[in-house]
Parts: sequence; structure tokens; C-alpha cells
Amino acid sequence: MKVPALSAGRHTARVMLLLAVLALAGCQLPRSGPMLREMTGAHDDKDVIVMPVSREIAQQSRVPEVADFPARYRDLTEAGFDRLVPGDGINIRVWERGGLGVFAADPSGVSDLGNQEIDRSGHVSFPIIGKFRAEGLTLAQLHDAVLARLSKLVIGADVSVTRVDSARGQMVTVQGNLTKPGMYPITQTSQRLSSVLAQAAPVQENPEQLIISLRRDNQVASVRLSDIYRNQNNDILLRSGDVITAYESKEFLTVLGAAGQQGRVAISKRNYSVLDALADSRGLDDTLADPRSVFLFTPAKAGVDGEPDMLPVVYQFDLTRPEHVALAREFAVAEGQAIYIADAPFTQVQKILSAFRVTMSAGFSATKAIDSDTSSGSSLVTQ
Repeated sequence: MKVPALSAGRHTARVMLLLAVLALAGCQLPRSGPMLREMTGAHDDKDVIVMPVSREIAQQSRVPEVADFPARYRDLTEAGFDRLVPGDGINIRVWERGGLGVFAADPSGVSDLGNQEIDRSGHVSFPIIGKFRAEGLTLAQLHDAVLARLSKLVIGADVSVTRVDSARGQMVTVQGNLTKPGMYPITQTSQRLSSVLAQAAPVQENPEQLIISLRRDNQVASVRLSDIYRNQNNDILLRSGDVITAYESKEFLTVLGAAGQQGRVAISKRNYSVLDALADSRGLDDTLADPRSVFLFTPAKAGVDGEPDMLPVVYQFDLTRPEHVALAREFAVAEGQAIYIADAPFTQVQKILSAFRVTMSAGFSATKAIDSDTSSGSSLVTQ
């Protein structure tokens, strides 16, 4: 005798399939962030200011390609390397005429008065001839002063006044990202910034991002190493006591959303642009990105005089328009900003269909398995 095939399992499978579809319809599909309509909605709700990019805005974002030291650094016309300062070592030698023997001489007739250092008060003292005010004088002027003093002691004499290389008062400090940091003397051949940097040997992996900072008289000014290469006026004369620091500028931009690669991107040059950042992030993801919805988020500016902070400004780039691609190349980004690329609307449809297809496949597999079990049960009942 035949028994009717059991349909309870099949009915259950269909109910489960229907519930899965309904659950899928109520789920929030995964995505990387707001879409275009939500960005415009936030603008309408005055949560942010969404502003289409323009040429004027792009130009305002840029900085000069070459930065300069302030005029007070560049207007120094004399380095003063030949002026004596405290700490300079001085050597005096005397050649007497007439053999009077006021000074003890070596077999060649030279009387070496030794090496003496200019003290903090600016004076230097030598045996027999006494103390001299040396600070601010050149070697030639000190020579004349020594010769005038000797004329009162001997009838005739020749004298040489030289600087001791091992004792220099006019020094600059060079530190930071250098191969040979240290203190360097200001000399006739090393009185400009470039000459001291040449001795200290900066690590030049990227001269565009190597900052050269100069502290003088408790004031600090900075340029990049490339600025010194490009503009001779930045190769300034040095002054005793200058402190030069070389360090790498490390700035980052965040790229999120439908990019080829999300993450922090290093700003590798001055006027690093939106297009540069997209290129370093492997461009837009062709399968996800909405090229009309490339956004640059800028930090909110703090309020003044007790006023609340201003709304964050978000600049929109529509890369389906050639002029916006050109503007993306001109628009310079800065530390702390972020680029976000929204998903295209059709990607949500694709995700729904993909999820529905997986759910339906699972349901059909379950139904097929139940049908198979039902057929097996009917066979056994028939037997």
C-alpha cells in the first residue's frame, strides 16, 4: 500500500527561506561610510558644510614652492668671522731688531709669547706686553695695537698676530638628522649655512621634506633643504651662537572608503595634492567607488571670542568631470585632513543580490535535501 509523501519538512524549509529573505531585507548591509545622499543630508542638517571644489579654493590651499628665511636673517652683510670674540685663541711672535734682548728668542731670533685665549671680558694678556682689549677687533687691528705697545719697549720690532685653530670663539652648533653633528667654527671658508651643512652632511633621503631650523637670538626660523638649493638668498651668513637643527618633516593624511588601499599616507612633498594621495592609495576601487563622491574632510576651526567652533568643511570632488581631476591635482592637502571615497549606489544593489543569492542557494539546498529524505521515506513505506 502507498502512503502519501510527507510534506511537513518541505513546508518548514519554505517557511525558513521566507524568514531568511525577510531578515535580509531588514539588515544593514556592510559599507565603508556615508554615501553621497547622506553627505548632502548632513549638509542640509547643518552638521557639516559640503562644498564643491573650485579653482579659487584650490589655489588658496597651496603654499609657495620656495620658502625664504625672514629678512632679518638674510640682511646680514658681514659674517664677522674675522672679528675676535671671547674664546678665540691668539698667538703672538716678536722679531726684535738691534739685538736688545728684551724678549727671549730662539736660535732663529723669534720670540714666541705663546697662545692665550680671550677671556669673557674680551681681554687677552701676554707676558711683558700686558693686557689688550681684543673683542670686536680684527687680527689686523690687534696687530697694530700690539705693535704700538712694543714700540714703547724696543726700538724696532716685527710682530705676527695669528689665531689658534684649536681655540675658536665663533662657533655654531649643528644637530639633528646629520651624519656628522657637532660644533663648527665660523671661518673665512665656512661662514655660510651651506658650508656648515656640507661639513655636517645631512641625511638627504628627501631634501623636500628635510627641515633646516635656525635659532638665533631666541628666535627660530625654518626652511627646507631644497629651499637652500633653489634660492641662493637662503644660504645666509652665520653668526656666532647660531643653532642649526635638521629634522625630517613627518606629516600624514588619512584615506578611507572605496580606495585601492585605505590607511595613512605620508605627505612626501610641499603642495602634496589630493591626486597625489589618491595615487599613493592605489586610486579608486573600480568595483566600489563612486567617482562623484570623493570628499576631503578638513578639521573644524576653533571659535574666537567665546563663539562655538565652526562647522567642519568638506570639499567634494566629482572625478567624472575632467576639470575636477585637474583641481584634484592642484588642491594641496595638509596634516590632519582626510580623504573619503563613498561607495557607488549600485554596489548596495549588488550586495543585496549577492546576499539574496547565497540565502536562496542555502534554502534550495535544504529543500532538496528534505525532498530526498521524503522520497526515501515514501519508498520504505511502499515496501
